[in-house]
Amino acid sequence: MNSDYCLSELELDALGEVMNISFGAAAADLAEVMDIFIHLNIPHIKTIEASGLLEYISKEIPDFESCSVIEQKYHGDFNGLALLIFPYGTEKELVSYFQQPDNISYESDEIIELEREVLMEIGNILIGACIGKLFELINSTITYFPPEVLTGKNLESSFINSHLDEENISITFRTHFKFEDRKIEGYMFLLNSKNSIPHLKKALSTFMGL
Repeated sequence: MNSDYCLSELELDALGEVMNISFGAAAADLAEVMDIFIHLNIPHIKTIEASGLLEYISKEIPDFESCSVIEQKYHGDFNGLALLIFPYGTEKELVSYFQQPDNISYESDEIIELEREVLMEIGNILIGACIGKLFELINSTITYFPPEVLTGKNLESSFINSHLDEENISITFRTHFKFEDRKIEGYMFLLNSKNSIPHLKKALSTFMGL
């Protein structure tokens, strides 16, 4: 791997600190909206060649193909995407945070749409807060694309296979979180292309005061 695209131990430590703050801000925003406490694991940082990216995510998350995925792309100083992933069946539990199950009397198509809207709302809060804080801390500017709700299988066929250049290297930030009062857990990944890494190294140097 070209050394221009490798992060030093000092850079990785700084990046870990930035990501910890960013994910914490995201969890705090969601907790305020939903009146819950979220247990958040320390983010894990890994550099992965794009050709192995799908395999890595599939190993990290059981039954990934059937998971619900909120995907949001961004571009600017960094080009990449955020993935917020919930296991299959979590959607109904998430809906109940916003509406009591006894009050839900929709047709099946309407319930599916309601679940999609709730996933989008949670994605907007978690992804928006996390990415916003991350790039604020490293003084970078990005533009968001509208989020999409997919399944793991859809993501594999519609995005990763067609949009990721296999020669690219992604810096992957992954964290696992749990909702305190219910058996709900999820994962968040931020994937940034190889072309973003030189800017990231410069931003981290500024963040560290070097």
